[in-house]
Amino acid sequence: RRRPLRRALELLAYELRVDGVEVSVDLASDIPVMWVDPHQLHQVFVNLVANAQHAMRRQSGPKRLTVRGRYDAEGRRVRLEFADTGPGIPADVRARIFEPFFTTKPAGEGTGLGLSLCRGIVEEHHGTITVDSEPGRGTTLLIELPVETPPRAAPRPAAASAPSAVRPGKVLLVDDERAVAEALAEAIRRDGHEVEIAGDGAEALGLLAARPYDLIVSDTKMPVLDGESFYRELERRHPALRERIVFLTGDVLSRDKRDFLERTGAPFLTKPCDLDELRRVVGRVMAAPPAP
Repeated sequence: RRRPLRRALELLAYELRVDGVEVSVDLASDIPVMWVDPHQLHQVFVNLVANAQHAMRRQSGPKRLTVRGRYDAEGRRVRLEFADTGPGIPADVRARIFEPFFTTKPAGEGTGLGLSLCRGIVEEHHGTITVDSEPGRGTTLLIELPVETPPRAAPRPAAASAPSAVRPGKVLLVDDERAVAEALAEAIRRDGHEVEIAGDGAEALGLLAARPYDLIVSDTKMPVLDGESFYRELERRHPALRERIVFLTGDVLSRDKRDFLERTGAPFLTKPCDLDELRRVVGRVMAAPPAP
């Protein structure tokens, strides 16, 4: 579908314009309607566009992001290319960019989960994601997705459930809106996880001092201690958990909030979020191996 791509570009349009990135979209007219999860693909597209923007941000010369979409009728596959004019990627880095927790950003500016999560989503759709890049000639990320026929009768798509192989864990949910927090916690508990709720970052730090958790889901806008201040304290007191946090935000159009989320590199969902999408993201982060 075109909608997840259009939404991703609209979401990041202000940041792209401020950084002087020219965006060109070239989608063939014969691309068929696809049986995909639009929430998941939106997350992939946002990540790829944001990565391209970040790569080109400080360079001089042309800054262009070209998105191309083509349909291979014989192979029944849709090819999507995200090509930027950034500095390119050295071979040793290129070989590892889809590894969980691998990042070239300085400490405190990214967990390295973004492209790993993207690959997980694409592969859940029975597709592939590859990179073509050399230093000095930009980077192209290619996604290939099969065109599949939807099932005749399906009360809910198979992709709507979280990964079944993930072991249950202890989740700390941080949100000052109690009714919202209870609904989110109930969704996460459906996959066997134990969930405790904190009303703000300060309360969450108290719980973290008392017992271990496997993952944190945190709002970014809260009283007493907001998500950004909570993350800074988390880095200082419990650094291993900076790779085990998922953010929820209703303020992604704020430049400061976008910069913060980009610095952390943590997965994030926009509020109000899709509960099945929350379960999937929790499952993926929980399944990722511990950082070395």
